[in-house]
Amino acid sequence: MNLIFLWWLTLGALIGFVAAWIWDWLWFRRRRQIVSLEVETQLAKIQGERDRLAGELRACGDRRAALEGELKTAQGSLKVAQDELGGLRAQLAALNAENERLRVELEQARSAGVSLDATAGQHLAAQQVGGADENAVVASLREYNLALHDELEATRLAVGRFAGTNGDPLIDIDGIGPVYQERLYKAGVVTFAQVAAMHPDRLRAIVAPNAVFELDTESWREQARQLAKLPARDPLIDILGVGPVYEQRLLNAGVTSFAQLASMSEAEIRAIIRPEPWQNVDIPAWIAEAKVLAQQVRDGTYRKGEY
Repeated sequence: MNLIFLWWLTLGALIGFVAAWIWDWLWFRRRRQIVSLEVETQLAKIQGERDRLAGELRACGDRRAALEGELKTAQGSLKVAQDELGGLRAQLAALNAENERLRVELEQARSAGVSLDATAGQHLAAQQVGGADENAVVASLREYNLALHDELEATRLAVGRFAGTNGDPLIDIDGIGPVYQERLYKAGVVTFAQVAAMHPDRLRAIVAPNAVFELDTESWREQARQLAKLPARDPLIDILGVGPVYEQRLLNAGVTSFAQLASMSEAEIRAIIRPEPWQNVDIPAWIAEAKVLAQQVRDGTYRKGEY
């Protein structure tokens, strides 16, 4: 009886152990699957984050290379600007030297005029016959002196206005071409006001001192007086895509500056220039470039210039 009881007790214990073992195995197996799934999910997220960071790192490298290229370009532009500034300072020094020379000439001319006035008075008292000729000489010298004085004032204004930029387009004067304009620029004559104030003999001596033909310098001076009254205009032809024809149409419509062009709409500009249907005219690019050039004009850094 005791053996049977022990046998059933042993069998029950064995069955309980096996049941508990099976239950634990099933529970831990499901738990391992859940944990494995969570680990795989986290691993996928980490891999995605790693790929994203690697992409950002590559983008940063590309951006760094682009910035280094822009820096080199900016350094080159700065060097060019510094070289241009040195040339402009030299031009300003030359203009100042020319002004000083004109002041000396003016003082000498005034002294000569006073001396001639005294000499003319003595001759008038002694000899009436030659008085008319001497009066004519004195009048001519006075006229020349006044012209020199006006020229000096115009030169002072020109130095202040064009110390860092180019001068007026003197080729707009009928009779003055690119060669004469360049000779006038080199002599420090850069504005219409200067041309209008110069004595005709001075003009001839600058543009064509050895000319065998007659130059109508009086006409030049009159044209310069009229042009000097007009508002200063910018070289619109410097804008990429604006040629001589389009520039003239804009000028005829009263558009004379970069700032004006920058403030206009595409439709307004197109109505003025009247391009052909087959012409690919990028007017928005004109407006964008005009804004940049207008700001350079206001800052005094504009250098491009065709005139």
